[in-house]
Amino acid sequence: MANSDNGSDTKLLFLKTARVLTYIVYAFMLVAVIFLSIGFFLLLFGANPNVGFTQFVYKVAAEFLQPFRGIFPAHQVGETGYFSTSALFAIIIYILLALGINSLITYITAKMLLHQKELEKLS
Repeated sequence: MANSDNGSDTKLLFLKTARVLTYIVYAFMLVAVIFLSIGFFLLLFGANPNVGFTQFVYKVAAEFLQPFRGIFPAHQVGETGYFSTSALFAIIIYILLALGINSLITYITAKMLLHQKELEKLS
């Protein structure tokens, strides 16, 4: 019986670890969407690129945009604004990935709760 308890504890630990890692990836996706969205609107409305906040947002957003850079050309809107289709595409992809990660979190949590109930029945 002790061996079974050890295996159950290991499974529960694995599920908890998987859930924590999934939350970390989910947080990464949300940060990516936030910075890409802010950067998209700053670029669209022609924000001054010499302002510290704008520079910061552009630098952070550029890291998240890197895998999508060059897929679509940016289109000039007005005198200083640009519509970045690549940034919009990246935002959509990150949102879809975040939704998938959210579903994984829900699945792992359900498995964890089910396993905890099984352990309580054995006790």
